[in-house]
Amino acid sequence: MPIKQHETVRVAQGRAERISELERKIRAASAQRTLYSGVLASKLGLHQTDLECLFIITLGQNVTPGRLATETGLTSGAITGVVDRIERAGYIKRRRDPKDRRRVFLEPVALRIEEIRAINRRVNRPWMEELGQYSESELDLLLDFADRNYQAAVQATIALRTDMTETPSPLPKAPTPRQGT
Repeated sequence: MPIKQHETVRVAQGRAERISELERKIRAASAQRTLYSGVLASKLGLHQTDLECLFIITLGQNVTPGRLATETGLTSGAITGVVDRIERAGYIKRRRDPKDRRRVFLEPVALRIEEIRAINRRVNRPWMEELGQYSESELDLLLDFADRNYQAAVQATIALRTDMTETPSPLPKAPTPRQGT
């Protein structure tokens, strides 16, 4: 569904209006990605929350159940259930930290993750073709925007979860995620 455009001509728009329009389009894309995630989770036989947690696991390094709980806001009990279901489905395995046997890392199972990536590549082919039309410098700008957008989303989630009325202090820049699902 096309996103409703403002009546004003793009060139004549002021900076605030253009930022507002961009924010609306990002929210629309985010809503659609949420719906996509729900359909994909259903096709994989997972709960949507499980799939989102799996995405976090595949994008991170040395992800622990505690870190997953912190990033999602789920309780440790809820995370245990999520991790158990994802592991039972064969998408992750638990690996003990060799330096601290009490600590457990959640490792994606490459073959199973590749199955998800194959689905995503197939259905997202038109979008990937669109991205291929951008120049290297434009792709650099989009990557920078995506990193900043992600950091802002993390901060907004923390603020909402803790019911803060003011903006939280900036988080340290997250490491560049591994190739995701």
